[in-house]
Amino acid sequence: MLPSCSLRHPACQLLRRNVLVSRASPCRPSARSFHASTPRQDPIIDAILYLPHEMISLIHTAVPWYAAIPLSAFVARGLLVTTAGTRARALMARYIGLHPLRQALAFQKRDEILKRGNFRSPQQALVTVKKEVKDVTSTLDKRWNVSLSGQISWTLAQIPIFFAMAETIRQKCGAQDGLLGMTMSIFRGESTRMTTETGEVVARVTPTDWFEPTLATEGMLWFPDLLLPDPTGALPFIASGIMFANIYTSKNTVESGAKWPNVLRRTLLFVSLLVGPLCQNLPAALMLYWSSSTASVMLWNAWLDRKYPAPRGYTACKRPLLLPPTPISRLRRA
Repeated sequence: MLPSCSLRHPACQLLRRNVLVSRASPCRPSARSFHASTPRQDPIIDAILYLPHEMISLIHTAVPWYAAIPLSAFVARGLLVTTAGTRARALMARYIGLHPLRQALAFQKRDEILKRGNFRSPQQALVTVKKEVKDVTSTLDKRWNVSLSGQISWTLAQIPIFFAMAETIRQKCGAQDGLLGMTMSIFRGESTRMTTETGEVVARVTPTDWFEPTLATEGMLWFPDLLLPDPTGALPFIASGIMFANIYTSKNTVESGAKWPNVLRRTLLFVSLLVGPLCQNLPAALMLYWSSSTASVMLWNAWLDRKYPAPRGYTACKRPLLLPPTPISRLRRA
């Protein structure tokens, strides 16, 4: 009697260590190399990623992966913008609109303090002016219920959502390392793909419960296999260019004399330029999501700019204000 295991198809059996699956396998249209290590499982992370996984899988039931991934990025961004983003943008528009008044009150308070004098040193005068100006502007912001803390919270809240979606795509690709680990693999000389004895390029895959083998056949254009990195290396640079354009064209800032906004902006521009060369080992599916997510940010920001426009071009007058002389008739009456 033949053993029961011989009745199974050879390509569908449990794979031993260092076993490669050929492209000719009838069960899998594309070749992959399964990693020998056991995939890490964390119930907390799985619970967090459950909703993104279900959303992406639901969209994939209607369209192939090359369309499901961009649509997932657009829908996720839309849900975020229409819930918390609209309130944060309305607060920012109000904050920018109050900036001329805030600046005028600051100059007025500064002049009042300097006219009083009685300072021991210029440093004491500077400290006093800063404290009084901060109190006046804080009172104005509190009256209108605007602050930069809400904008900072809105910005920081987007980061874990992006990483949650990226981690979901990573698990569907069967990549062993996370986003940071795959980025740093370029410095360690590691690769997310390997070549078989027959010269075939295959992907290193760590099987997970959410692994999607159909990603290997539902790519498009020059990257038909979404499990492998882009063979031309163009996708990372496309994502880098979209990120650079998003940061460069962003108008959600207040024109002021502070240096830290420009320093932060230039730092982000520099980081966006590093995405292209550092993300060459990332699967094409992950880079497709990254590009689509950043493009979705630009589209939804354009919608927010139209729905909640912020007044621009109004600043404090830089020239001295010349008042007309008091009429002689008024002086005689006095």
